[in-house]
Amino acid sequence: MEISNLLWTVGGVAFLTGLVMGVVLYHLLADGHSEKNSRARIAELEAELKNYQNKVADHFSTTAHLVNHLTETYRDVHEHLATSAGELCADELTRSRLNDALLSSQAISRTPPATPALAEQPKDYAPKEGDTEGTLSENFSINDKRKEPDKDASA
Repeated sequence: MEISNLLWTVGGVAFLTGLVMGVVLYHLLADGHSEKNSRARIAELEAELKNYQNKVADHFSTTAHLVNHLTETYRDVHEHLATSAGELCADELTRSRLNDALLSSQAISRTPPATPALAEQPKDYAPKEGDTEGTLSENFSINDKRKEPDKDASA
């Protein structure tokens, strides 16, 4: 019996030693590999982010340039119409109407929008009128007249 117990003990110790060594080797080899993958993935994502940021910056730069160009073109068309109308309209009434329209459109486009006048805040109560009590009074809408008992009911 002692030999079989010894065999089981040696076999168990060998199994546990092999298990521990396998786990240690796995973690040593796998950690180095996954860390390299993580660093490569982080570098790849950072490059994608930089690329995206550059594309966004280019997009807004191009959009700003195109809007400025559109504004200049609109101004050129407006000036062309104004000079052509002045040259081609022989009638004084038509010319004055065109000048008025052009001046009003220039005034509208070049002046900032007017700020609205400040309005009074709405009141959450009805204003007091004359000698009546206001709605914030404690006695508002309460009748102090006590009803007298009906004489018919007691008879």
